[in-house]
Amino acid sequence: MKEFTESRLALGAGELWDLGTRAEFLNAVGDGSLPEDAFNRWLVQDYLFVKGFAGFASLTVAKTPRPGQSALIAGLSALDDELDWFEAHAQARSLDLGAELHPACQRYLDFLITAGYSEPFQVLLALFYGVEVAYTVAWGRLEVQGPYAEFIERWTHEDFQAYVRVLSKLADEHTDPRQQAMFNEVMRHEREFWRMTWEG
Repeated sequence: MKEFTESRLALGAGELWDLGTRAEFLNAVGDGSLPEDAFNRWLVQDYLFVKGFAGFASLTVAKTPRPGQSALIAGLSALDDELDWFEAHAQARSLDLGAELHPACQRYLDFLITAGYSEPFQVLLALFYGVEVAYTVAWGRLEVQGPYAEFIERWTHEDFQAYVRVLSKLADEHTDPRQQAMFNEVMRHEREFWRMTWEG
């Protein structure tokens, strides 16, 4: 995780980086004490987030010059697989994936989609990287063990980390003065998302 925590944008985020990648919810996942209602809330809202994030990802692909599109298109395909995976787990738990977006999730998606339409591709690359790196680092601080081992492993797998490295490289190759401020906003929304999953 050191390569991510010491990346340009993570270092530039200061304390927001820790606030976006550490949470009581994650601590409880790691030690296996997470209440089932909190886990179910996370699963449903994260599914809804991924559905909306696919729209942001599509906007980013459309704006990004061709050499950088390949990794983003591959990421879109992975999001489709991830939605299938969420749906299977939700069905096993009899969860309603047609539930309403929690306000914290709605605000996060609104921020991303608005940026997708209004910001240049350089800023969108930083946002894309921010969402994905926050997840691999947040889950990567946990041991792959206990009742939620499958979920921890999913976002710490080497294939996912390799993908995040590519996103980091793209953001660094196409800089923009607004990248840091917008990356920081992702960390703020990540903090609120984790808080929502824990507190309801």
